Amino acid sequence: MTDQQRTRNVRGHGSRLRGEILAAAESLVDSAEVAGLLTLRGVAREAGISAPSIYDHFDDVAAIEDAVLKRAFADLDETVAAAVAAAPTPAEALVAGCLAYVTYAWAHRARYRFMIAAGGFAPDAVSTFARIEAALQDCISSQASASTDPHADAFLIWVGMHGMASLEKPDRHELRRLGPLDRAALTETLARRLAKLGPA
Repeated sequence: MTDQQRTRNVRGHGSRLRGEILAAAESLVDSAEVAGLLTLRGVAREAGISAPSIYDHFDDVAAIEDAVLKRAFADLDETVAAAVAAAPTPAEALVAGCLAYVTYAWAHRARYRFMIAAGGFAPDAVSTFARIEAALQDCISSQASASTDPHADAFLIWVGMHGMASLEKPDRHELRRLGPLDRAALTETLARRLAKLGPA
């Protein structure tokens, strides 16, 4: 967005301006090469307002980051929840949830880096993990999974999903011999093996 395209907002526009500030911060996060580089001045510039106007809505840049993280983790959880709910069987629900997680993270790579950076956390950040654990427990209850420790196995699945979400394989001859980086197929295989599911 250029300076000519920006329209200065009237200071103190209540919840609407707060939303615009948050949207500006999210835009900066989504376009960042390195996670965690938000500044009050940068957010204000992106929102088309003066930096002091932010203080009517956020105490500091950390409060803006917290709000961005809260929305990002909620968005991820809603995405996974919808995928789990739409699946016809417990096993398919677990796999669908894992695929939704990886697909979301890959579609929002800069945001995902921000979410899993050292300071990335929100009160509901573990909701998605709890959802995957519950999906695995449903698989156990329906005898679709041979897991005897759903918490530990769900943690392994989460680690695997994070790896799939953040893996970028350089285009080198030696690495190409490992096989294609098909995230969907690899995520399903990983989920089924770690969840101890039977054949698809």
